[in-house]
Amino acid sequence: MSRRMLLLLMLPLTSIAAAAGDGVVLLSAEQLRRGDIRVLPIAELRLPATVNLPAQVVVPPAQIEVLAAPLPAMVSAVRAAYGDVVRKGQLLARLQGASFLEVQREFLQSQTQATLAAESRRRDETLFADGIIAQSRLSTSRALEAQAVAQVADKRQALHLAGIDESVAATGPASGVGIRAPFDGVILEAPAQPGQRVDAMTPLFKLGRLSPLWLEMQASATQAAGLAPGDKVTVSGCEIAGKLTLIAPQMQLSSQSLLVRAEFTKPGTCIKPFQFLQAQVSPGRNLPAGALRIPPTALARHQGQTWVFAEVPGGFRPVAVKVLDETPESATVSVELPADSRLAVKGVATLKASWLGLGAGDGK
Repeated sequence: MSRRMLLLLMLPLTSIAAAAGDGVVLLSAEQLRRGDIRVLPIAELRLPATVNLPAQVVVPPAQIEVLAAPLPAMVSAVRAAYGDVVRKGQLLARLQGASFLEVQREFLQSQTQATLAAESRRRDETLFADGIIAQSRLSTSRALEAQAVAQVADKRQALHLAGIDESVAATGPASGVGIRAPFDGVILEAPAQPGQRVDAMTPLFKLGRLSPLWLEMQASATQAAGLAPGDKVTVSGCEIAGKLTLIAPQMQLSSQSLLVRAEFTKPGTCIKPFQFLQAQVSPGRNLPAGALRIPPTALARHQGQTWVFAEVPGGFRPVAVKVLDETPESATVSVELPADSRLAVKGVATLKASWLGLGAGDGK
């Protein structure tokens, strides 16, 4: 069945509207009802200069580091809590346990073994030079020294992972270590509690850097349609604006909204992690003054042009528009219309059929 015939079947012959000489589609109230035609004022369709979105401040994953217990131990003291801003090198907690003594003892023993192996190798070199021992004896001494040196490197690395400085171990074994902040940041999580016994690699703190920070916003498909990465994002109280970095391609299942993310490279103190606030997004592209965001159902195409139908007394007048952007959810168009105009956003197929005179004269 052709498209023309389908439209004719959809419209009763008695309700096909007449078209005036200037192209106005004349419709009665009954025809409007039967055609399921819905209109909206263009004031509701105009693109705003800024888009206001609810936002939450989050710390980027690349800015987060987890501090864990290096060895089985007891948390003897905690010096920082959730939400605290800390400086690099600041003491966060102290751990105590026999495991730290064992690591230091093994390191010192490996150093002693390496010293003895070096002395043995030097002695054998002298004896070999005098022809007293064979080459194999010297080769064995050198191999033993190499093994001892490798053992020292291994124990030194274990000492480092335990958070013990080599100079401290050399002066006398210590039964505990301090957990210190590796950089300036904020405590995002602090599960460690005084008196708690922890295993190796048990998380004690989650620490995040304060710059840059992200704003994660929730936008409807209509709000996100006019936005693009690079758009300016401002927050009340922040002198330096952020930039839009992401518009998620898929909807979030729980909220049926799109995730929109902005980055503030120099947030200062105007925004803080976990803070909820309102953000203003300014679209970067320059849109014409008459730009509207309308549903795709409001568009009609004919002879290579795109049209909308503006309401006039007694009917609708087709008006040509320029399509600036179009997605399955919405279209951005440029059109010059009076400020009090109303556009048809539903039932446009009926209006187009009447405008083109489909079925005209068949009602005789």
